[in-house]
Amino acid sequence: MRSTKALTWIMIPLIFVFFTSSIMMRVQQDISTDVLIVNEQGATGRALVVYHPGLSSFQDNVMEAYIAGLVDADWSVMVSTASVGAPTSMSDFDLLVLGSPTYAWKPAGPITRYLGRLRELSGLPTALILTGGASTGSAADQLEDAATAAGADVIGILELWQGAPNVEIQGTTDPVEIARQTASELEGL
Repeated sequence: MRSTKALTWIMIPLIFVFFTSSIMMRVQQDISTDVLIVNEQGATGRALVVYHPGLSSFQDNVMEAYIAGLVDADWSVMVSTASVGAPTSMSDFDLLVLGSPTYAWKPAGPITRYLGRLRELSGLPTALILTGGASTGSAADQLEDAATAAGADVIGILELWQGAPNVEIQGTTDPVEIARQTASELEGL
């Protein structure tokens, strides 16, 4: 009986470490998707949206709403996940939008690796969107530092949470609606 309890106390932490390690490895892997163009004839300008989807649908939902807001403001939008297939030449774009879930108080590895692949951004207006359970401040600071180091002009940082109340913006605390409204206000830079 005593050896069964001892074995249980050894196995529980091992299972926890394995489970946690597996999740952290998964969230740090690039996810490749086809590049999508939305509202190709948009008159406001050309935006490139690059993001890492994350484990849940939250980041996807926020990014889809942000893209819809850009389309509402008549932007032509190219969308890609942060992978080796994402565009790296910024000469055709007027706006760069980077989206990342937060894991262990950091932005997802694929988005920071993507920034590392970019050539000089030469002051390209860049919006950062971070999602998380409740605490994204450290990840936002790190992503802003990486974007600034790459030469971006960070014009806004939007932090949205699914496990804590969001700051009310234009009468709503719904993170998806906040994302749409924030993007729809980007009319020209």
